[in-house]
Amino acid sequence: MQLKHLIIFALAGMVLLLGFKMINGNRYESRQAAALNNEISADSPIDNANSANLTDTTSSSTNINSKPLGEQPKTILDKVNTQMDQTQQKDKARLEQIDSGQ
Repeated sequence: MQLKHLIIFALAGMVLLLGFKMINGNRYESRQAAALNNEISADSPIDNANSANLTDTTSSSTNINSKPLGEQPKTILDKVNTQMDQTQQKDKARLEQIDSGQ
C-alpha cells in the first residue's frame, strides 16, 4: 500500500468519525431535550406558589445583574440554596401525603 493511499484512507476515516460524532451528538441533545420536556409535562400541575416563583426568578435575575460583580456569586448561591430548600420542603410534604394515604 502506498503512503498516499494510507493518508487518504486515514483522512476518510477521520471524516467519517467526525460525521458520526456530529450525528450522534445531535441525537443525544434531542433525546435529552425530549426527556426534559416529558419531565416538565409530568409536573404540569403547577400551583400558584410555583407560578409566582417562576415569575420571581426573572425579576431576581435582573436584581443579580444590578449588583456589583463581587456580590453576584453570593447572590446566585443564596438564590440556589433557597430554591433547594423550597424543593426539599415540597418533597417532604409530598412524602407525608403519600404516607398518610397508605
